Amino acid sequence: MSHEENEHPSSSSSTEDKVILIIDDDRDIGEILQKIILEQTNYRVVWIAESELTLDAAPYLKPSLILLDYMLPGMMGLELYDRLQERENMRGVPTVLISAGASLPLDQLRERGMYLLRKPFEMDELLDILAEQLA
Repeated sequence: MSHEENEHPSSSSSTEDKVILIIDDDRDIGEILQKIILEQTNYRVVWIAESELTLDAAPYLKPSLILLDYMLPGMMGLELYDRLQERENMRGVPTVLISAGASLPLDQLRERGMYLLRKPFEMDELLDILAEQLA
């Protein structure tokens, strides 16, 4: 199964209720992002590899932030984002689109208010974005 959840053992009251949802079909990337975020922050982290599972699970997880891969099998990241936005409790959740692609529709990202993080990226850059978006 590609749905995994872990909680940082020393959660503080200011961040313990914040969930970061990672949506990436690459197991290595999903596990690395999850591990780094758990080690470096007090946020809860849920990693899901499949788009359809994300559509079912995300509204119940009530994420505070989404890290979304652009290239997903069966559904591109932007389509998944748009479908999540159709759900009332998912509207306005800050979303960081992660992509190695050179030709991204930047105007579409701006229209959606999404942040772009290009692969490869430094983990410090990701942690800075998380801190800024979840402040």
